[in-house]
Amino acid sequence: MDMLLLVSTPLHILLVDPVSGRSSTVRTGDGYYYGITYKEGTMVLSHSGGNLGYFGQHAHRTINHLIQPHQVEWIEDKVVVSNTGKNCLSVFDERGEFTRDVYLNDIHWDDKEKGRSGNHFNSVHRHGERVYVVAHNYERWSEVWELSWPALEVTHTFETRANWAHNFWAGEHGLVTCNSKHGTLLEISTGETIWSSNEANVMTRGLAVSSEHIFIGASMHNKRKDRYWKDGGIWIVDRRSLKTIEKIHLPGSGDVHEIRLIGIPDDCHNNQVIPNTAVDSIRKTSPIIHWCYELRKSVPLFRRDFFPMSQIVRAKQLYERRSIP
Repeated sequence: MDMLLLVSTPLHILLVDPVSGRSSTVRTGDGYYYGITYKEGTMVLSHSGGNLGYFGQHAHRTINHLIQPHQVEWIEDKVVVSNTGKNCLSVFDERGEFTRDVYLNDIHWDDKEKGRSGNHFNSVHRHGERVYVVAHNYERWSEVWELSWPALEVTHTFETRANWAHNFWAGEHGLVTCNSKHGTLLEISTGETIWSSNEANVMTRGLAVSSEHIFIGASMHNKRKDRYWKDGGIWIVDRRSLKTIEKIHLPGSGDVHEIRLIGIPDDCHNNQVIPNTAVDSIRKTSPIIHWCYELRKSVPLFRRDFFPMSQIVRAKQLYERRSIP
């Protein structure tokens, strides 16, 4: 496979070779990384720092308007992000200027630690003339909301048989989402499981699709504090037969949130092609965080919320977040 994978995790953006399985750290220090999108020389990253990072000829941040943002997608001249903590979508322009919030119902806060009445919107994807937003919905059935473009008005809601769903892909296998809680892929119209990891205690989250393969992010069921430290991975699945070819293991990487293809079209992201030069524009690493990651990779004992290492990493992350992108 003449390509690379760009993978977001809580502490890092990683570059992964799907043939050798080797990974290297591209970026650290902005917060809890999630979405990745690209257009015409500019990469946009979402993370828990409260803003989007724009990286191209010049690097800059948006205003601090976001709470726990998840997936982000460049749609025409707008960047649309699932502003998860506010239970809405937020829209920015090509320069990173905030334009509007789009609330899809009367719930304006994602109360994940209390009643959990919010939808925990986590994924956004444009397909054809529609935009699809995935609602995790906590212990309720997950949903996929179909919106018009550019008005972003709800036109249909799919109730799925998925739990904790993430990601959306429309292709030859139907309308597909990650049935994250159960470690599978689900076709939402029929409720059919079209692929299963056949592993216990794993989550599917993060999806990218080449002409021949489907790349699915693997995370373990973890307590929130341990999501930074546990193992992650990527399943490589034959696109035609939906048979698992292999699994790349990412020891100590933390949860896998998003996967993007580098160098070739990504059918799960509107056939965007992210060139290798775009990866260079986001490079920024902390020696302390990098050292801790390398230690976790080689010493399984450290793949947990381990004092004092975890406290050092979080303190360094908060310090790095204040610097210019």
